Amino acid sequence: MSMEFKVITPDEVAVAATVEYVYLPGSLGEMGVLEHHTALITSLEPGELRYKPMDGPEESMVVGTGFVQVNDDHVLMVTDLALNSSQIDEGSVERAIQEAQEVLKTRSEMSREEQARFEANLTKQIMMLNFKRKHKSPGR
Repeated sequence: MSMEFKVITPDEVAVAATVEYVYLPGSLGEMGVLEHHTALITSLEPGELRYKPMDGPEESMVVGTGFVQVNDDHVLMVTDLALNSSQIDEGSVERAIQEAQEVLKTRSEMSREEQARFEANLTKQIMMLNFKRKHKSPGR
């Protein structure tokens, strides 16, 4: 029982593994994918991705917006962000959240497109911070 799983970002192939299962943040909530899943294409929301490689423990990472395609026993995720906990600098994320909140205080002076961009960025930053804190090693 296995599936081929790939996570692709604009910068890299973040994951390429044979897995038992994948849990991803779909636009309608968390979605699980097991072997022989019905073919589909769906959108992603920023959130936590969990997957179980065949040869190891469950792994997780934070992902941004994007799409997932399930076809036969292949799961392909294309996203603008895919980071594990060790790749997230908590201080930098906290500063980015504060900056985005400050900018959004002037939203009446922004176009709708600018507002949407800053709000989407703020959502991703908050998701990254929550993920980092959830997966922080004890004693750090």
